Amino acid sequence: MSTGKAFLTLACAALMLTGCATSSWENIGGAKLSADERTLTVELILDAPSRFEKPCERVKDTEINESSSQVVIGIQVEKDCPRQWPWEEPVFTNLVGHPYPVKFKLERPLAGRTVVNNTNGHRVRIYPEEGTSR
Repeated sequence: MSTGKAFLTLACAALMLTGCATSSWENIGGAKLSADERTLTVELILDAPSRFEKPCERVKDTEINESSSQVVIGIQVEKDCPRQWPWEEPVFTNLVGHPYPVKFKLERPLAGRTVVNNTNGHRVRIYPEEGTSR
């Protein structure tokens, strides 16, 4: 086998076994609000790693912007899960995921302000944390 063909074969094999890391802002549908209204918690379901591997999905960045009328939140997730072939999408399954809480500390209590998703501007549903009544 020529050197060029050997290199191409090795490069193709490496691409098949690894995925390229991509990151995207998650669509947030709901969040829990603490009793003091100063902490929002979004629970993501991330791909669960095996016992010996690092997670292939992880929170890369968060965003919070507060105004007098609304709070904009965002969570960016980086994914580098292995792909079966270079041109296929990563295989994800929520059946093997694990919850990952992401907390947003507010500068002041929510006090009726609207919470919106930074990806599309849609309203985020707010739920009271367990053990609190509203």
